[in-house]
Amino acid sequence: MNKILIVLLIIGVGALGYLFLGQEPEGDDVLHNDEMAADIEAVEEYLQEDTSDSVFGSCNSIAEASTCVEYRGSLWGDNNMAALNCEGAGVYSNGKCPTGAYGGCQTSGGTTMEMVAWMYPQGGGEITPESVQYAEAACNANPVAQWILAD
Repeated sequence: MNKILIVLLIIGVGALGYLFLGQEPEGDDVLHNDEMAADIEAVEEYLQEDTSDSVFGSCNSIAEASTCVEYRGSLWGDNNMAALNCEGAGVYSNGKCPTGAYGGCQTSGGTTMEMVAWMYPQGGGEITPESVQYAEAACNANPVAQWILAD
């Protein structure tokens, strides 16, 4: 009995899919390539922003992991997103990370979601000058990230 119900459900879902998805839209329901390209461009423009001097907060976990994360994109300023992201991972601050880092992995640079994970010689993460080259390589292997040097 259960097998028959499953088969009927599969056939019913397939029929509904054909009815609703298998037909070509007509008139105003058709989304033209130009309209779709304009929508994609609008989203990309929204995501882009100048984050060169903006820091919405930081999460300092140097003592435990020799890292500190700066939240630079405006997304992190909305609804305490930066503080929520830091919760349980380190000490949250409304300011920048401390100076003295080897460098950092910047993700989503220039967008509303930009953040930088800085690596420090002190603390519990045992980050050494030799291990920084591996951190840099791992960062640069990510297509939305790049290694940046500390100021």
